[in-house]
Order: sequence, then structure tokens, then C-alpha cells
Amino acid sequence: MIFTSYAVAAAAILGAAAGAAATRGLQGKGTPKAYIVTEVEITGDREAYQRDYAAHAAATVEPFGGHYLARGGRVLGTEGEPPKARIVISEFPSFEQAKAWRYSPAYMKIVTVRLRESSSRQYIVEGPAE
Repeated sequence: MIFTSYAVAAAAILGAAAGAAATRGLQGKGTPKAYIVTEVEITGDREAYQRDYAAHAAATVEPFGGHYLARGGRVLGTEGEPPKARIVISEFPSFEQAKAWRYSPAYMKIVTVRLRESSSRQYIVEGPAE
């Protein structure tokens, strides 16, 4: 009878430990983050670009859980076509959040300035599952 009680207790502890490990494993595989990469070469009015686009862009990113990983700085092309002069990389909690930001009314209001005053390319990339 004592052996049976120990066996039941050991099985319960082992089961709880296995359940906790499985839960940690599931929590570790969250929604993949997403990154928006924007390449920009200002070809028009630099002051208008800075005043009417760049000065307002960060305020449109933050409500969607986004933040900048790179915003300007040095760029070195290592393969293929050379990158544009300015690279911006924004990180978002998910692909859906990145898309929601890109097509949000607040961003659509200012993106016309970037499109008018620069030559640019932008894309969304989904990261690996965490």
C-alpha cells in the first residue's frame, strides 16, 4: 500500500512536470514577428520630405506595436543591386500588425509625401516563429 502511494505520487509529480514542459514549449512558439523594410532615396524636396513625412512616421508606427530597428545610418551593399541611400527597418508583433500599419489612415495620410519626394521600395517580411 505504501509502495502504491509513492507510485501514485511520483506519477502525479512526473505528469505535472511533463505538462509544465509542454506548456513552456507551446508558449515559446508564438506568432512570428514581421519586419517592414523601406529603401529610400530622396529625389525631390528634402525639406518637405523631412517636415511632412519623416517627422511624423514614428507616431504612426507606435500604435501598432512597431518600433524601429534601423532608421538611416550607414549602408553597405554586399550582393546584387545596390541598396538605396536610406534604409528603414521596422519591427511589428505580427505580419497582420505590419499590414495594418502600412494601410492605416494615419500612414496613408503621410506616405504620399514619401512617394512624391523620393524613389523608394518597401516590403513586409515575416520572421521565424519564436
